[in-house]
Amino acid sequence: MGTKDAAPPNSANYTDGNLVLILSQAGSICSVVEASESVRDNLVSSVEVPSIDRLWSGEMTNSIRDSLKRTVRSRQSHSVEIEDPDTGLLNEFIFVAQGRDRVLMIVRDLSEQKLALSRARQLAYMDDVTGLPNREFLFRELQKITDVQRLKEGRAAMICLHVGQFDDHGYVLNSAQQDEVLKELAARLTTHLRGSNDDSVTDYERYSVAARTDYRQFSVVLPYIESGEDAEAVVERLINDLAQPATVGARTVTVRACGGVALFPQDGMDPAALYENAIGAMEDARNDPSAPFKFHSGTVRLRTLQRKDLEVELKTALEHNDYALNFLPIVDAETGMPTTVEALLRWPETILGTQPTRKIVRVAERTGLILPIGQWVLRHACEQLQAWHRAGHTDVRIAVNLSAQELVSDGIAERIEKVLAETDTSPCDLDLEIKEHMLFREVLTDYATCKRLKALGIRIVVDDYGVGACSLAHLSQSPVGALKIDNTFVSSLETSDRDKAACAAAIAMAKELGLDVVAEGVETEFQAQVLRDHGCRYLQGFLFGTPMTDSEILRYLNAMADRLRMSEIAR
Repeated sequence: MGTKDAAPPNSANYTDGNLVLILSQAGSICSVVEASESVRDNLVSSVEVPSIDRLWSGEMTNSIRDSLKRTVRSRQSHSVEIEDPDTGLLNEFIFVAQGRDRVLMIVRDLSEQKLALSRARQLAYMDDVTGLPNREFLFRELQKITDVQRLKEGRAAMICLHVGQFDDHGYVLNSAQQDEVLKELAARLTTHLRGSNDDSVTDYERYSVAARTDYRQFSVVLPYIESGEDAEAVVERLINDLAQPATVGARTVTVRACGGVALFPQDGMDPAALYENAIGAMEDARNDPSAPFKFHSGTVRLRTLQRKDLEVELKTALEHNDYALNFLPIVDAETGMPTTVEALLRWPETILGTQPTRKIVRVAERTGLILPIGQWVLRHACEQLQAWHRAGHTDVRIAVNLSAQELVSDGIAERIEKVLAETDTSPCDLDLEIKEHMLFREVLTDYATCKRLKALGIRIVVDDYGVGACSLAHLSQSPVGALKIDNTFVSSLETSDRDKAACAAAIAMAKELGLDVVAEGVETEFQAQVLRDHGCRYLQGFLFGTPMTDSEILRYLNAMADRLRMSEIAR
């Protein structure tokens, strides 16, 4: 047997032309019929009888020996394709019985054929501008998905999205610039879809398909949904992402996006029917500027009735003062003492018990009810702050989330100023939290609303930072006072060096810009310590407290104040 500790040569040595060997059942090389010069030199350099271990290693030699034994035992010729795990090269091994313990083995390199096949598939199924799959790929995968869901009696969704009105304040983009916009939009699309076009994902419930199916049209297949609400949440998020301004060189291009949705099985049992119905719904949305997306007509009627019922419930709850607030503290990273308390809207149980929160929010936004509900939240949060101050907690601030509709509504600064005056709340004690994409939209108005709010003395905080589209330039020019690092980065600090680096970079950048940093979603002491080590000043999460009612948060503030007094006495 040849030496097994000798390192096998690289793949170029034994794929330079054919390799033909006479082998024993055990893998010893009895003679070399045909080989490259480098392989011959490698084999004759050993004083012992060489073996296949001088050419390959690990699993490769195990597979070859299994085939040698099979050939000797059956006396039948056969071939196998084996991919070298060390090089990724694909080879065909042909085994021919030659005697009682001899096998002729011919090795042919198939790497070029494999590469050519891959290139052919890419040409057949890929869009060369965006890098996304094309319509043919979409229909092929959609057929697989509908077959699976038909057997499981499951549901799926077909979404068609149109992007248009590439406008840069009257400047007309040439075709190359339009392609650049489409590339950016395609990248956004796949970023926000789970397992998008990942052929390694075999569980269809965790796989989605995104394709470019026309010049300004993208299509998405959601392979598993519980109801139309799931598809609605996804199409709403995708349209919002696609509608963000795109950057082409030094230009900022606005984009209008709209979409149509068809559901499996009620809107079609086969790929062609689903696609056509989604296209029809998309065209309806294109012709209706008030609706960013529409469902196929076969499902929309019942949904409209359900939405009207929910709208009535939301109005009634507002009139009867049935809403409530929960409170989540933000603490100093070093001392653990609360500095700010975030107010969170708690829906009435009569509504929340039958409807998912995201549906309630969407109905409130579409009907305009989000504005009076937002005013209710702000007023009651400020009233609660005054109660804490009267109880002696004068250093505590209040944070309130501002919705996208509130931020762009007329007179928002004046309405907020009026609430502050009526509740005797200092603007300096109020944080208004806005999503990153909302600040990005403010860029187009030169941060007009945020600047007015800051002029009142209110601090603007960018919530969920790191998952939106704000650049360093946008932040440096904006009137923002603080960032909240999104909990998706914080949750994986113990397992992901990349997320740890992302948090460190966000904290360092914020310091350079003179911004405070809050890390949200902190649940373990390890996460908290990593963030402290990188200089994060404030922390929020279940490690420091879960959402509390007004009476619970007051007891919490009292307990923390007592703890601080005891520590000062001890010093």
